Amino acid sequence: MSADPKQSVLEDVWIQVFALLLIISGIFSLHYMLRPAQALPQAALPAAAAPAQARGTPIAEALPALAQETAAAARAQEAPAGKPAAPAAPGRWVVSGAGGPGVNCTSLGEAVSRAAEGDTIVLRPGTYEVSVLTSKPLTISGGGSSPEEVKLTNSLNPTFAIDGGRMVMENLTIVNTSQVDYWALSVTRAGLVLRNVNIKSSGKGVKVQDADLEASDCEFEAGAALSVAGKSKAKLTGVSMTGSVLGVSVQDSLADLQLDGCHISGGGGAGLRVSDGAWARVNGTTISGNRYAGIMVGSGAEVRVSKSQLTGNGECGAYIEENGKLVLEKVTLTRNKCGVGFAGAGSLEARGSKFADNTLGAVAVSPLEGDRAQITGYGNSGLLVPGEKRPAAKKRAPAAAAEEEDAGAGE
Repeated sequence: MSADPKQSVLEDVWIQVFALLLIISGIFSLHYMLRPAQALPQAALPAAAAPAQARGTPIAEALPALAQETAAAARAQEAPAGKPAAPAAPGRWVVSGAGGPGVNCTSLGEAVSRAAEGDTIVLRPGTYEVSVLTSKPLTISGGGSSPEEVKLTNSLNPTFAIDGGRMVMENLTIVNTSQVDYWALSVTRAGLVLRNVNIKSSGKGVKVQDADLEASDCEFEAGAALSVAGKSKAKLTGVSMTGSVLGVSVQDSLADLQLDGCHISGGGGAGLRVSDGAWARVNGTTISGNRYAGIMVGSGAEVRVSKSQLTGNGECGAYIEENGKLVLEKVTLTRNKCGVGFAGAGSLEARGSKFADNTLGAVAVSPLEGDRAQITGYGNSGLLVPGEKRPAAKKRAPAAAAEEEDAGAGE
């Protein structure tokens, strides 16, 4: 018996409709499973997600590519929630407490933790509560127009400590307001470069212990502005320092301080104290307005001062303690209680320096130490060192001499 042609056609139609429904159902199921991908901007959607009919591609052929590309886009969105993105530029981390576009971290501690050695951390303007200890060699830079726009501060603990590595810090302010004598910034067994950095501390400012410090165009203001100890070298250029108790302290026979174009002023004690065999070289620097001596040299230390001013200090411009050595070359010592004072055996070498308007004179020596104080040099104004000949009087012009003779004869 032959089949009915109409019935065969109907069966073929139903089979095709059923197949089409299966295809449509699969599309909707896949679309539902991959819904997170819809969060992508339209421009970021894979090309296979465009309607197949618009490209002239059968739906059945487009499905595999659509599934693969859309799944890849979804995986790209599966990063852990809240985790900041990696730096857009390799090795450069941007920090802002407020977050926002282009920000990699919301705290400095997080940035230091995530950064690799040699990376740069840029802090957007703001105040950051921090207490950081690191040994990574990093560059930390304030992103404001001045150091005051970026502040690192702490009221309970040390603010920033470096133990190992080499750190560069620039264009920011480091503050410590704790009631304990914590250091605002300390560097130990490491190297530190400061450029245009301000230190403000109710306790202690900058500590250098068995480390190297290079600082330029900075301001240190603290109870003790700067301490250099152990096997350390500190070179400061254009740095202003004020210490309510002590400006700058250098101690240990392996410690070496160099000041060039600096200013130490307004301290509650000595401006610069060098002791325990330490070395200090001071050039083009003003040390003024300190309640005690401008410079204190003691315990076998040696200080060489050139082309500088020691002025307006409450006691002496410089004070030499037991076995201290002070060399002055082209230095002006004015308006101090005395120019240079001796509290023990020590030596002063003065060359081409000016002593003027010091209340107790150019040099003040304790009566008990008079024979132990060694003073040498030449060519000074206001100071004649022992054994130095007084400058010869200038010869008078013949005409002036003749006038004086005539005047004498008239009498």
